[in-house]
Amino acid sequence: MNDNQSDILHCCEYINMNEEKSTIISDLCPPCGNCCSNLLKCPPSRDIEINVMVANIQDRFRIPWQGGARRISLDSAVPLLLFPATLYFAAQGFWPTILLFPLVALFLYYIHYTVRKYRVATKFFYVWTLTSASLVFMVFQFIVVPLLDINSLENTIITVNMIATTVCFYFTKKYAVKSHLKPDLELTNVNDLVDADENIVLLNDAEEIQCNTCKKVVPPRTYHCFVCKTCIIQQHIHSYWIDCCIGKYNRKPYIAGLILGTIMFTFLSNLILTTLCHPFNVFATIMLPDDCSDVYYDIMYGICFVSGLYCFAVAVILFFMFIYDTYMVSLGITYHEWQENYKDYKRDRSWFLSRHVIMNVLSNWRAFFNNV
Repeated sequence: MNDNQSDILHCCEYINMNEEKSTIISDLCPPCGNCCSNLLKCPPSRDIEINVMVANIQDRFRIPWQGGARRISLDSAVPLLLFPATLYFAAQGFWPTILLFPLVALFLYYIHYTVRKYRVATKFFYVWTLTSASLVFMVFQFIVVPLLDINSLENTIITVNMIATTVCFYFTKKYAVKSHLKPDLELTNVNDLVDADENIVLLNDAEEIQCNTCKKVVPPRTYHCFVCKTCIIQQHIHSYWIDCCIGKYNRKPYIAGLILGTIMFTFLSNLILTTLCHPFNVFATIMLPDDCSDVYYDIMYGICFVSGLYCFAVAVILFFMFIYDTYMVSLGITYHEWQENYKDYKRDRSWFLSRHVIMNVLSNWRAFFNNV
């Protein structure tokens, strides 16, 4: 279709998959209707095109926008609605909190397990991360701070820690591309040559190791990511939560983000819960919440309370992820390598406490910081 036609699109119009002008309030799509009618046939029709139906639904899931209706993917839209709704309904009382938190946790676990198993590319968890972090921070700034009289020093510490954590994960995502292997090395200028020097060395030292998926020569400890659709140098994991692979060049900011995020969410949770509930002293100025029985008498206090619980849950998850990543670095391996050799490790349990492993912990950390 001519590009000039997009200039005259109204706010509710868009160009559909067939390169035709359509509107988001037009009649139901014929493929969807055909699929539904076929599903009701007895015997069922063999021509049921579920993928066509889903594609058409996603193609019509749009919002009015200047210059033409913009498409919103379903996996990105669900977290934008689900997380605020969960916080609101969980804040209604004790039993809604008890029921919703485990249900949402199981739902996230099941979705994460499914997309990892089938190696599906999705923005669901990335949008969930952005939505939950932004909304919790907004609840803290606009409800907790004025309602519970948080002092300026505590607010500054939370804000600075939030910025530092965001910066770490930003550079984790930014540097993820540096771990992508570029075997073709189509260099067009000197700057490209400088950036690709290390890849050139890696490819020259590859010892003819071939990727089983893309059938290209790769350096040692390089693995193919089916989500990113490329080979990753020293791939650790593909993190759906920040929507990128953790490899050789972005593992340091990733681990830094985990420890800073743990500290931030722990402090944020403790600050909200001890201010909202009746606290007791554990040691010196360290306090823990004691009696939280009256937090549901007002919806605002309820939202603050469930936000504090959510921060505590995130802090626990990030802490265990940090411990596990620290353990992997100490062993000098990645999670991908751990999975590949799990049977060998399981068979030789004494390997983890062997002298060879203990003696190499410092050298493994030195190699980690030097990007070796």
